[in-house]
Amino acid sequence: MFALSRLSTGIFLAAVASGTFRSDLFYRLNVFPIDVPPLRQRSEDIPLLVNYFIDRYSEKVPKDIIGIDKRSLELISNYSWPGNIRELQNVIERSVILSESGVFAVDEAGSPRNRLPQRPQDFP
Repeated sequence: MFALSRLSTGIFLAAVASGTFRSDLFYRLNVFPIDVPPLRQRSEDIPLLVNYFIDRYSEKVPKDIIGIDKRSLELISNYSWPGNIRELQNVIERSVILSESGVFAVDEAGSPRNRLPQRPQDFP
């Protein structure tokens, strides 16, 4: 459902007009539109999300994570997250699984910094 709501209204209207999307469902979804900016525009949310995902995955694995490595948090906070929250979620899950101590740290091989450039100023 969330993936549907992220689409622009224009895409929905075109799908309704072509008959590929039910008009009654469109109007139900469009009652209260919520605009959520991409993660790269909400860097202040990143530490909260990191803590949430660490708690979630350390319980699932299970691992006893009691702290966060400062350098790892800086690395995560300074990354542009073109894959948005799902990319962040995947990095956190991978790092929790690979964690060998009670301190959460992003391994250098799997860190987003090694895969993609840092926050480009002209990123749309």
